Amino acid sequence: MAKIKDIQKFLEERIPKSLSMPGDNDGFALIPDSEKEVTTVVMALDVTLRSIEFAKNEGASLLLCHHPAIFSPLYSLRDTDAVGKRILAAAKADIALAGYHTRLDSIESGVNDTICALMGIEIEGTFDGGLGRVGHLKAPMSYEEFTVLVGKVLNTKAVTGVNANGKVYRVAVVGGSGKGSFYDAYATGADTFLTGELAHSTFIDGRDLGINLVCATHYRTEVVVLPSLAEMLKERFPELKIVYFDDNF
Repeated sequence: MAKIKDIQKFLEERIPKSLSMPGDNDGFALIPDSEKEVTTVVMALDVTLRSIEFAKNEGASLLLCHHPAIFSPLYSLRDTDAVGKRILAAAKADIALAGYHTRLDSIESGVNDTICALMGIEIEGTFDGGLGRVGHLKAPMSYEEFTVLVGKVLNTKAVTGVNANGKVYRVAVVGGSGKGSFYDAYATGADTFLTGELAHSTFIDGRDLGINLVCATHYRTEVVVLPSLAEMLKERFPELKIVYFDDNF
């Protein structure tokens, strides 16, 4: 039976820290007992009090997420602080916390590859340091047709954006926040940038530069990667029970 330390070793070898963007504090954030045997793993996008409670009720020893539990350095652990409250709750429940973030964005079969596969985008290359993907659809479609497809594929009605040129064929993709990736996406020559969220000023920039912008929420453009991460884990540890937690953002 796999132990926490076995899963940690496997994931760190399979998705190495060297692939993380600078300053990204991903990986294992909490290990109450590295020798603990694991029968159940809960997969979620975020470490929240709700996902921790769900993992506890499922009898899980590991809550494996995309987003790290701790983004910035902690100088104390207090239940009056949101991050501290979550870490303390997981520790009390003897649940390890792990989040594989930008390194999971950039790897093959990661966040952006998954979006492209679901959307039928044939990948041509990468941008933004290997984080983003750019490719083309099988056939051009209108902006309206594309946004409807995005909502259907990513299971969200919260699709917003800017129709800057009306046609969609060559698409740049960054799951989650594309705030810092806009100009890299524009430089690819894509007619459309699909992401989770953008700044108001970027909507203006996109309109004036003539590139369509499509935002399908941070949550829905990233949660799609969890099955790929689970499959990776099951290939090495087939005996594990995998359960998904959906925060339904």
